[in-house]
Amino acid sequence: MASHCLSNEEAQKIFDDLKVRNNSLEEAFETINAELTKGFGLEIATVVLEKQKYHAVINLRNDDVAANAFESSYNSHERAFVRKILEQFCSSDDKHPSFPKKDLINLRNELEDSFKITTVDHAKTVVERLLDQQFLRIVSGGRRDSMQVEVEMAPRGYLELSTFMTERGVSHDNMPQFLFHRS
Repeated sequence: MASHCLSNEEAQKIFDDLKVRNNSLEEAFETINAELTKGFGLEIATVVLEKQKYHAVINLRNDDVAANAFESSYNSHERAFVRKILEQFCSSDDKHPSFPKKDLINLRNELEDSFKITTVDHAKTVVERLLDQQFLRIVSGGRRDSMQVEVEMAPRGYLELSTFMTERGVSHDNMPQFLFHRS
C-alpha cells in the first residue's frame, strides 16, 4: 500500500537517498511538480501541523477520478456518515479540534433515515477506515480500539479536504498552513 502522507523527515531521507541535482528538498519538489502537474494534474503539497511538515501528492483537478476515488471506497450511506464526521470537525471553533472516537461513531444517529447506518459496528468500521486511510489520526495516547481515544484530522485530511472544510465555514485562520512548491 502506498504511503498517503510523509513527514518532513521521511521525505528528506528519500531525497537524501536520491542522486538528484537539486540543492534542497524544496527545489526537488518544485522540479517534480513542474512535470507532475503538466502530465497528471497532481502536485506535491505540504501542510504544517504543530510545527511539523507533512507532504502528500494531491489532485489539483475536481475531475471524475477525484470524485470516483471516494465513491468507490464508500457506499452512499457511508459517504453520508463521513460527511457528518467532517462537518463535526468543521463546526468546531478550535484550530485543531479533536473528539472522542465514540462521539464520532455516535454521529450515525444524526443521519437522515434514508442514510442510516444501523449498527455501531458498521459506524466503527467506517471510522477505522478513515484512520487507516490517514484522513483522521489518533491524538492522545491510548489504544486505537478504545472508544475514548481522541481523534483529529490527519495531515492527509487537511490536504485533500481543505476545500470541503472552507466551503462549510472553517475560516482560513483556523486551517493549518499550506505550502505549495511551484517554481
